[in-house]
Amino acid sequence: MKVDTARPTSTTNEFAGDDSDPRSEILDAAALAFMTKGYAATSIDDVADILSATKGKIYHHYRKKADLFFDVHKRGMEMDLAAVQAAASLSHQKAIDKLRAMTLAHITVIMDHLPYQRVAVQGLEMHLAGETTAAQREVLSEILVLRDQYENLFRDTIRLVMEEGHAPQQDLQIVVKAFFGALNWTTIWFRPRADQTEAEKLGVADTIATFAIRGLGAD
Repeated sequence: MKVDTARPTSTTNEFAGDDSDPRSEILDAAALAFMTKGYAATSIDDVADILSATKGKIYHHYRKKADLFFDVHKRGMEMDLAAVQAAASLSHQKAIDKLRAMTLAHITVIMDHLPYQRVAVQGLEMHLAGETTAAQREVLSEILVLRDQYENLFRDTIRLVMEEGHAPQQDLQIVVKAFFGALNWTTIWFRPRADQTEAEKLGVADTIATFAIRGLGAD
């Protein structure tokens, strides 16, 4: 079955950082540091080096590395949810077209904001063991709400795809996890190039979307 391959309107640039918020450049630098070195090996010094700033600039806003990681993760999830909600809100005749638009939006966010997305996929539980502060637990609860909203949006759409007969009925919980696995592995292997065109990135997104949707058993 032929599905709509039009690329959804991108909203990811809205989340590249607000110049009026002094934390934005700190979060950008922290995301890059966490992606490059991993959570355990990253220090506040590493983030300061990327910014060409003193540690004092960072400590003014973030007293602990864990606080930085939580906020990077939260911003990554906010990027995901905003882009996919925008794609889902467009007019779609069939659920499978809506799912494809959402999938293209998800992959586009990954490619446009790879450091944030790799941190989001890494997951808090892999890097933050032990006690957390009250402030960190508050941010964690916000992240979990965003994750649930995001996953439910895809789950509901995949359910509609099955109900409309575009894919066979399957265990929805397993299917959704496998679907995200196919999409999110992009954070591991994708390497942006300075000379990469938007058309080339769209080609990557189209290929991944087709692979994932066919994995549902859709034509």
